[in-house]
Amino acid sequence: MNLLNNILTIYTWTLVGFSIYFLYLIARFYEKKSGRRSFSWVFWGPIGLFVLAAVRYLFLSPLIVGDIWGDGMRAVAGLMLVGFGLYLLNLMVGGKR
Repeated sequence: MNLLNNILTIYTWTLVGFSIYFLYLIARFYEKKSGRRSFSWVFWGPIGLFVLAAVRYLFLSPLIVGDIWGDGMRAVAGLMLVGFGLYLLNLMVGGKR
């Protein structure tokens, strides 16, 4: 059962990582085409934190919550992602300011 849990954990966080990477590619494309700075590189921070949290929980299997460091990394990465995503959204649809 631990093996299945580990495989599903890796699969889930791989999908999350690719989704954030896709958001990074959108930000980079927008930056190149519009000429406005989108700070696309900041999306690497949440990717790194999510990867570190996933690796940490891999070694704490079968837990998926309850580790202060793993939960903290996921919370910080999520907050960063929300903030950067909203910034990118406002930049792309908010018009010139």
